[in-house]
Amino acid sequence: MSSHGEKARFIDACTTQLMRLYSASKAGKNVDADKYRVQGFMRAGELMGLLTKEEGKALIADLHIEVFGETIDARADRKRKLNALKESDPDAYLEIPAIERR
Repeated sequence: MSSHGEKARFIDACTTQLMRLYSASKAGKNVDADKYRVQGFMRAGELMGLLTKEEGKALIADLHIEVFGETIDARADRKRKLNALKESDPDAYLEIPAIERR
């Protein structure tokens, strides 16, 4: 298999793993172990020259938007604000529909 073919196959494998990870996370499952596994897989691809760090970051960012509909930073900021609201005003937090608090 050519180097280009190996790279494409590796990126497809990364995409599959990230989509599973993000989908499970969106469903509310604990994905810590899977997250570290995918990170290790992608790091191995970097070391083997199948993926650059920039390509990996772009893939992560693109798939995150595809699954969650927002950037990683925007989602983290939204979650921080929700947690702060939960601490400061639990009633106001609970008035937000549960689907929006994910």
